[in-house]
Amino acid sequence: MMKRLLIIALSIFIVSCATTQEKTQINEGALTESEIEFINSSEKMRVFKNTAENDDAVLRNISKKTLMNSKGYDVLEKKMMESLLEEKGVGIAAPQVGVNRRVIIVQRLDKEEKPLEYYYNPVITEKRGDLVEGWEGCLSVPDGFGKVMRSQDIDIEYDKNEGGNIVRFKEKIEGWTAVIFQHEIDHLDGILFIDKKCEGDLVPKEEYYEMRKKQKEEAESAKTEKTE
Repeated sequence: MMKRLLIIALSIFIVSCATTQEKTQINEGALTESEIEFINSSEKMRVFKNTAENDDAVLRNISKKTLMNSKGYDVLEKKMMESLLEEKGVGIAAPQVGVNRRVIIVQRLDKEEKPLEYYYNPVITEKRGDLVEGWEGCLSVPDGFGKVMRSQDIDIEYDKNEGGNIVRFKEKIEGWTAVIFQHEIDHLDGILFIDKKCEGDLVPKEEYYEMRKKQKEEAESAKTEKTE
C-alpha cells in the first residue's frame, strides 16, 4: 500500500514538474505585468540618456529574450517607433526607452524605400573583412559624436513571423546598414558606442554638424570644379 502511494506521489510530482517546465517555456520572452504597466504608463516613451544615473543603469543592463506576438509588444513597437521618429534617428533599441528586451528598429538604408523595420532577438553570427573607422552618435548619448571601428559585412539572425509561426531568419548585411545593426545590437548587451570609440574626446553635436556641413560643401565645390 505504501509502495503504491509512493509511486502515485512520484507520478504527480513528475507531471507537476513537466507542466511547470512547459509553462516556463511558453512564457519565456513574454513581458511581465510590471513591464506592460510601464509601457502603458504614458502616452509617449522618452529616450533614456546615459547622463542620468538611473537611465544609465537601465542602458547598461543585458536585455532579456522576447516573444513575438505576445501581450504588450505591439504597444512597445508603436511607442519605440514614435520615439525614433521624434528624435530623427536611424535606429533604436528597447533599452533606450526603458525596457530591457531584445527588440530593435533599424532603418534599412540598403533597401530602395529605406524602411524602418523591427527585429526580435537579433544576433550577429559572423563579421567579415577589415574594420572601418566611422563617425557614430546615439540618441542615448547627448554629449556628442565619436569614431568607432566596425565591420562592413556581417551575417545576422532574428525571429520573424511567418504565417503566425515564429521562425529564425538569416540575412547578410553590408555597408552603413551593417554598422547600424551592430550599434543597436550592442544596446541589447548594455554596450554604448562610447565603450568602443577610438581615442579622443567626443565631438559636440553642434561642432560635428558644422564639420559635416563644411565637408559636404567642399565636396560639392570640388565636384563643380571638375565639371567646368
